[in-house]
Amino acid sequence: MVVAGGFVEVNGAINIERIVSELKRRGMNIDEVESEKILFLMEKDTIDSVRMELNSIKDIDEVKNVHLTYYSFENGKGAAGFTGQETE
Repeated sequence: MVVAGGFVEVNGAINIERIVSELKRRGMNIDEVESEKILFLMEKDTIDSVRMELNSIKDIDEVKNVHLTYYSFENGKGAAGFTGQETE
């Protein structure tokens, strides 16, 4: 399990509510909203899943940027060379 957090920069505060709703629909926890930034936390099975989710967030209309600020591997699992392959 990979726990990852970061923030989404939004083009205009008017778009915050819609984008927060979309992130929640995708199963993300929204920690805080400040100005035009949405702080999020997500849990995925692999680092590849995290990367795919981050890339798909960039495709949401009026998202300016997505930033990953930290990640952590849980349950004693890790990633081999950040490829998303879990080690036993």
